[in-house]
Amino acid sequence: MSAETQPRTAPAQGQTAFPEIPLEQWVATAERHRAEGYRLVQMTGTARPDCIEIMISFAQERACANYRTFLPRDCPQLPSLSGVFLAAFTYENELKDLFGIAVPGLAVDYGGNFLRTKVKVPFSGDVVLKPASAPAKAEV
Repeated sequence: MSAETQPRTAPAQGQTAFPEIPLEQWVATAERHRAEGYRLVQMTGTARPDCIEIMISFAQERACANYRTFLPRDCPQLPSLSGVFLAAFTYENELKDLFGIAVPGLAVDYGGNFLRTKVKVPFSGDVVLKPASAPAKAEV
């Protein structure tokens, strides 16, 4: 995915930034944090019109490191971090079930049956952005 097609949003004041890392550095970034004594805190995904955004956080005492990477919607694939942080298998199975992401190297693979959802792979369809609504006017 080219840099021009990836969404860019600056964090609001008081929020922590999630700098982008290339997908090729996904595993190496986790390995580096593990070697530095960080633990895996969370991994989540967001469906965007042109991609799937994956966000991850590592923590060590009071330090928190956050990152994001982007996967193409037509063939999303995310290398597993379960070989670095075994607990990553839970997040990766959720991403697999919700977004239809392939996760090569997944240590514990539930085969698309980790979550029970009404719709199989609910976040794999088209994404439609709604225009922001105007704030409600206060009555006097």
